[in-house]
Amino acid sequence: MRILIIDNYDSFVYNIVGLLREIRHGGAIPVLEWDVRLNDDVDLQEIPLYDAVILSPGPGLPCEAGKMPEVLERFAESIPMFGICLGFQAIAERFGGRLTQLPSPRHGHKSHLRNIDRSDPVTGPLADSCPAVGRYHSWIVDPASLPASLVATSYDEEGNIMSLRHVKHPLFGTQFHPESIISTHGRTILEAFLQYAIATERR
Repeated sequence: MRILIIDNYDSFVYNIVGLLREIRHGGAIPVLEWDVRLNDDVDLQEIPLYDAVILSPGPGLPCEAGKMPEVLERFAESIPMFGICLGFQAIAERFGGRLTQLPSPRHGHKSHLRNIDRSDPVTGPLADSCPAVGRYHSWIVDPASLPASLVATSYDEEGNIMSLRHVKHPLFGTQFHPESIISTHGRTILEAFLQYAIATERR
């Protein structure tokens, strides 16, 4: 399995790589390789060669993230993608969602997921728990703006959307950082996405 990680100039990218190494070492997905490309150095012609794409966290807004919006525009329907924080927000914006700024930033903030959608392939395995997650963001997706094509799959204690999926396309995202040391089930979440991508490829 080949993964492309689009690096939105964020140091947490190598925490994501660390989770991928753990997953490969665990043996559930023994053949697992990845490449990391900065968001303005992505070769769009190479993207169909990958089995899945991870859209990393990063500073700023999605429209400032190099070629990431174009990647979503061109490949969102055909290649499984998992967006983290900025990547999550980019997925929401791509389908008509709007961002709104929090009254105060949540940087290094610990939250617990609520109302987890049991049917979701990525967060659903955690539906019987109340997992802690690490947050590092100033913007959220406005719940009132969420289009019918996107489904919220978990929330924080204040009712903010913490994860979502597309109803038809193989797209998932988390506002929180699964790769953060604060997140208690980050590996489970990322591995669930990869298993979904493998199952999708076999259909």
